[in-house]
Amino acid sequence: MIKRVRPNRRRNPGARSPHVGNGLLVNVVLGLALLAAVGAGGWYGWQQWGADALGWADQFFEIKVVEITRTERISRDEVLAMLDLEPGRGLLLVDVAQAQRSLETHPWIRRATVRRVFPDTLAVELDEREPVAVLKTGTGGREFLLDREGTLISEGVPKADEGLPILTGVEYTDAILGTGDTIARVRSGIALAGLLDRSGVGRTEVDLRRPGDMVAYYSGLRLRFGEGDLGDKVDRYRQVSDRVIDRWGARAKAAPAQQVEVDLRFQDKVIVREGR
Repeated sequence: MIKRVRPNRRRNPGARSPHVGNGLLVNVVLGLALLAAVGAGGWYGWQQWGADALGWADQFFEIKVVEITRTERISRDEVLAMLDLEPGRGLLLVDVAQAQRSLETHPWIRRATVRRVFPDTLAVELDEREPVAVLKTGTGGREFLLDREGTLISEGVPKADEGLPILTGVEYTDAILGTGDTIARVRSGIALAGLLDRSGVGRTEVDLRRPGDMVAYYSGLRLRFGEGDLGDKVDRYRQVSDRVIDRWGARAKAAPAQQVEVDLRFQDKVIVREGR
């Protein structure tokens, strides 16, 4: 029976591992199992009796501790439920590869690593997905959290994620199917939203409807990027953003139907148009 569950603790690289010396016990028990099988008829005996011998040895390494890395979105109970460890299960017979695959079916888990730490610990390391944007689909206005790779994590936006940028122009079915063109557009939109956020623009809505001509909306302005180096275009806008906001910001907010467009498609130019 699993006696306790605890998060991984920070280790002192210079400290002696608490598991040093456990290798001897493992080798002794496995050696006895091997001798029993060999004594029953060599390789043929191992084929016939090896599984039984391992089953016998497994009882000496019953899993009593499950160490789980700290997680933000997934509870320990969820992790234990997905591991589905039988009472009395030992380290020798636990299928770590299957355990990893099972954990990675969870939408919030990007990657899982499961290790045996003798004599009685199963260590679980989880790499959680981090939401960086919200995909708002046209069908029913459904909203989904996206990670940096453009993977749909879950439907709905928790309060903690309400400040994330919004991506539009991609339908749910296209995002699920994940064709090369769709994933490329979504990742470009995420990259653009991140660049704008770091430049001080804040939360934006990025329209991905037209491939090669991304448009971002914020503060009543319409920023048109087209193709090319997004970093250069965002930097170009950042240099004039204060003047654009001072001159057109209030007007853009007052009359959103007649949006002010900032066109960044042309090299070394920033063109502002009204009422488009």
